[in-house]
Amino acid sequence: MEVFNRFRRAGWHKPPLEGVKPSEVKVLFIIRRGSRDNPRGVTISAISSMMEVTSPTVTPLVRSLEKRGLVVRYTDEEDRRAVRIKLTEQGEDMTHKAQEAYTRRFTGLINYLGEEKSGQLAELLEQVYEYLDQQHRSRQDQ
Repeated sequence: MEVFNRFRRAGWHKPPLEGVKPSEVKVLFIIRRGSRDNPRGVTISAISSMMEVTSPTVTPLVRSLEKRGLVVRYTDEEDRRAVRIKLTEQGEDMTHKAQEAYTRRFTGLINYLGEEKSGQLAELLEQVYEYLDQQHRSRQDQ
């Protein structure tokens, strides 16, 4: 447990950019990916589905990003009932900076550990994920 607590204290879970919440960075990346699949943008329900949370959880995140000029909401021309979200130029820039920061973080870790230990770490983390996922699913089935 102490090792996991040290990860938290080291700020590993925090986004690589100041002033942006981890959930907001995740939403920005989802919007970017969704907009590549559909140039018209993404809907709140699509974002919530990708994040595996409810739409009311996503709405305030999108609203916050919109207030800061990182995303724009608009009515879909093809389906007037749908509201779509796209990244602004500033939002694109923010996701690019976040991607670069994540890449630096992991490149630094790989350089520190070396190729072999990095591969072992990836394999162990995959096993940890599989274990935790099984535990989560078994609790849901009860």
